[in-house]
Amino acid sequence: MPANRLRGAQVENLNREVLEPRGVNSAGFTSREIDVLRLLSEGWDTEEIGKELCYSERTVKNVIYAMTSRLNLRNRPQLVAYGVRIGLI
Repeated sequence: MPANRLRGAQVENLNREVLEPRGVNSAGFTSREIDVLRLLSEGWDTEEIGKELCYSERTVKNVIYAMTSRLNLRNRPQLVAYGVRIGLI
């Protein structure tokens, strides 16, 4: 048990001191990526997401492309399924 508590404290410390100040969570997604992914999962198109988040359509497409490339996914549905599978959505 003590080892598990220590590990949990180390992870919490990593999140608080390293990841969060850089805008990244422990799943490796920025807040921008999470916002885009959440709206994408609700069926919003690129234009709607851009208007909602005050981003250009190009920015939304770049965010989606970056996530799919980094995770080796083929398309938006796979990206949404991945988000659901890891509990991000």
